[in-house]
Amino acid sequence: MNTVMEIAEKEKTSFLVAMGEIVVTALPDAVLACVGLGSCIAVCGYDGVAKVGGMVHVVMPQSHALTNNNPAKFADTAVPLLVSEITKLGGVRERLTVKMAGGAQIIIAVGIKDIFNTGEKNAAEITAALEREKIPLAAADVGGTHGRTVRMYLDTGRITIKSVNGDIREL
Repeated sequence: MNTVMEIAEKEKTSFLVAMGEIVVTALPDAVLACVGLGSCIAVCGYDGVAKVGGMVHVVMPQSHALTNNNPAKFADTAVPLLVSEITKLGGVRERLTVKMAGGAQIIIAVGIKDIFNTGEKNAAEITAALEREKIPLAAADVGGTHGRTVRMYLDTGRITIKSVNGDIREL
């Protein structure tokens, strides 16, 4: 049985970026994807001149000294990691275009709406980390109450978002 991604991207080299993972590549036919994002956020970086880019699947806003065994998992450490890995493959930080998508409020319950605002916290920490890196955020599609699947096409740097309702749009 083929997955939707395999059917849609048969001619491409596809990489699924799971929770707390990072994929950075210069393969021109690569498609990176975060599937079914809820409060997690896909952060995508791309250097259009070097044609190198990457995606990191951020799960939580901040790392802590005792739990920082996976820097790709946390917004405050994932952003510098993404920038570092892209530059290792020839990308130039001053040319990076960074976009993010996800961060929905999936768990909604009367009286506890603000307790589980992980998506909002993730987005705020990613923005702060980009500011510390002195890299502007080019575009974002965050928040709301719907899940998303994000795909990044390395040949052009194009990013598409498919909402849980089936709508597909470009970021």
